[in-house]
Amino acid sequence: MVALALLQLSTASAQSRTRAGARCGASGTETNELSKSSARARNDAEQKPLRVLMIGNSYTRFNLLHKMLQKVAEASGRRLHVDIEARGGFSLRMHLKHGAALQRIRNGNYTHVVLQGHSLSAVDHPDELAEDAKRFDAAITAAGAQTVLYQTWARRPNASIYRNHHQLRSFDDMALLVDTTYSGIARRLGAELAPVGGAFHQAVQHDPSVPLWGSDGSHPTLAGSYMAACVLYGTITGTDPRETSYVPWTLDSDLADKLRTVAAASLLFPRGDLPFRTEPALAPSAPTPAPVTGNVAASIAALMGAPPGADQSPAAASVGDSTSALPVAPQAASPRQPKAKTSGRGAKYGGFAPPAGSFAGVGSI
Repeated sequence: MVALALLQLSTASAQSRTRAGARCGASGTETNELSKSSARARNDAEQKPLRVLMIGNSYTRFNLLHKMLQKVAEASGRRLHVDIEARGGFSLRMHLKHGAALQRIRNGNYTHVVLQGHSLSAVDHPDELAEDAKRFDAAITAAGAQTVLYQTWARRPNASIYRNHHQLRSFDDMALLVDTTYSGIARRLGAELAPVGGAFHQAVQHDPSVPLWGSDGSHPTLAGSYMAACVLYGTITGTDPRETSYVPWTLDSDLADKLRTVAAASLLFPRGDLPFRTEPALAPSAPTPAPVTGNVAASIAALMGAPPGADQSPAAASVGDSTSALPVAPQAASPRQPKAKTSGRGAKYGGFAPPAGSFAGVGSI
């Protein structure tokens, strides 16, 4: 029933993009705030194209994510130049020792640098991840760019890691630890957070059959990378990822619409089903929507302008009780404000598909 409701909401999303003006509905305040933020970002887009460097490993390389991010932006009328420094199995510390990433930060004239740590760093080595992110952030700030943390995701719910790991026992355990680690680092650095892991969690809560993971239960499918691209796009530009018309030609259009809906929800209501973080992932300069209350399905329904109570099934209600007791991540005293975002207008592109076997054997993550 929840999956059906989300599909209906996704259909409503496709219809809503054809309407002019701010979306309205039961939760018009949140929607109008996102529309205002998008309008401001669109005005900035006329001034200067954004230059983005993505640093990571095969989570960043799979499905040519950097090209996908660029096309998501171009289909929304924005110029986004995206470069990549990604090596299979690398952690941020390994990138620091290698040196190429730091060299590109110094010389690349980037506006944004996206940092993606090893998928287990947030769980097994959170202090190391925080230290390495801080070192990168210093170099990024010195170069006049903005740091963006690419939050990784939990392994597939039935992955073997939950039977063998000394700390993790479930998908929710890993999702919580990864989210707490990345959001805490983002607060301390004043960096922007791209809640990709939060989007994965929300998608699974709504429809466990969504094909986000490959056969190894770790790396993303095309659908997983597309949703990540939409979250990154919304984080970097401060605009609604549902605006894009780009869909990889091998991805089902209905599924793509559903993924954009979840990406938008993760930006307005990051991990709304796990209320240890309620502030938006959009830049602090953007209007702050009211904290999410109730279950995530109702939140997405409000975001899409659907009638209140569109999905009030017991299954949906059990997804997120905002009053449940969960750990509260530490708050930074006064985080650095991200630099103003600028981007430009570019041509729209058609579908994109990575070459077959592009990333075979890139290494474990």
